[in-house]
Amino acid sequence: MSSSTPTKNDITQESQKLLHAAALNIVALIDHVHKYEGTENTSAGFFGADLKRSINELADAIDKEVTRFLIACKPPALEVEIRVLTPKILAGFFQLVQHFDRIPKLAGKTYLDAVRKAICRSLVAIAMVFNSFIEEPVEVDKAVVAEMSYMASSGIFWEHCKALAQIPTDNRTAVVAVWVESVGSLVKDAAEELSESLQEAEAVDLKDSKDSEYSDDSMDDFDPEIPTHRVAEGRKIQKLVNVAKHTCDKIALRCIRDCAQLDDERTVWLDRLLDLGRPVQSSVDDLVATLFADEDVWMAQVGVEKEALTRALGELVTLAITFVDDSHLPWFELCRKQLDAAKHTSNVVR
Repeated sequence: MSSSTPTKNDITQESQKLLHAAALNIVALIDHVHKYEGTENTSAGFFGADLKRSINELADAIDKEVTRFLIACKPPALEVEIRVLTPKILAGFFQLVQHFDRIPKLAGKTYLDAVRKAICRSLVAIAMVFNSFIEEPVEVDKAVVAEMSYMASSGIFWEHCKALAQIPTDNRTAVVAVWVESVGSLVKDAAEELSESLQEAEAVDLKDSKDSEYSDDSMDDFDPEIPTHRVAEGRKIQKLVNVAKHTCDKIALRCIRDCAQLDDERTVWLDRLLDLGRPVQSSVDDLVATLFADEDVWMAQVGVEKEALTRALGELVTLAITFVDDSHLPWFELCRKQLDAAKHTSNVVR
């Protein structure tokens, strides 16, 4: 068969070889970006806003080339156009990775991960675009491919070009976004669900006391999710959960959002706040879950999980005090006192 003979999608074998080689290069870039941990340079000469601007401009240029490429691949395929545009697209992604390689480690772990994720997903997207036009596709990261399998090839690319335009400008911006998604909102949801469950249990308990002198089998009574005899302990747990919620809210506003001076020490501080915030969120979930545990184990679990949450909150508050503005120190000191008080709260008594 001649190299110019049309095959898949009316694209010749010669052009498919070019696309296959381009896809292999993209996969190599994906591997590099996954492993990159930042330069050892200081962050003094690095400006996230400048990087964001450069990446946005480059993403716009790549977007235009890919649009032309997709049009050229429609039958009847424009072979000359495909062979001109493929190296241009590849060069654009090489430049994109070169921009990424400028990020110093001290710019912040959360920031670096956010930019890495946006670039990796765009690289995977363009690899999938190339693969859709060749008979022997190049293997790409299966986990990411599965996540994006619901999208058409061209749609994948344009979606992730938008992601490149939304990369954070610095570590503070990156930590804000991750904190809201993986800490603050989850703790808030747990606090609200606990409050609703306790109200339901109290309402049933009140009704039972009023109806104790008679019963009506026709009524469709229901059992609350939290057994009524655990409500008193539930209210104690709620106080500690609310401390966790208010602490997470305060850190989001006064430590993370209001961190105006982003030197190397504060950049690391923000990453550590996020690292210590996640155990707080997990401990809140675990503590609330004890109220739904089996009768023979729930009391013991309450004590263990209270201690775990109190310890996690104490570590987070201690770290927050390191660089928080002096005007907010009294609140965090009060929080410390509340945590000390929670440590001495007695466990459940039957």
